[in-house]
Amino acid sequence: MVTPAIMTAPGVAAVGALCAYFLWPAAPAAVAMMKAPGTGGALISRAAFLANPKLYFHMLRHAGVKAVLAAFGA
Repeated sequence: MVTPAIMTAPGVAAVGALCAYFLWPAAPAAVAMMKAPGTGGALISRAAFLANPKLYFHMLRHAGVKAVLAAFGA
């Protein structure tokens, strides 16, 4: 059976690159940052915090600052 040229590894990579070029935004959107409450001034993503502040404070109390910054940092 003959494999079409587009189904080879370079062909698949080229199609992936074209899709990424045309479908990805030209410039990444700026991420709004805020000082993380209870961390001494570390910065986290405002959108992530506002999406679930209850989880933020739960993680801060039980897992610590490093875990919160890993989960909510941008």
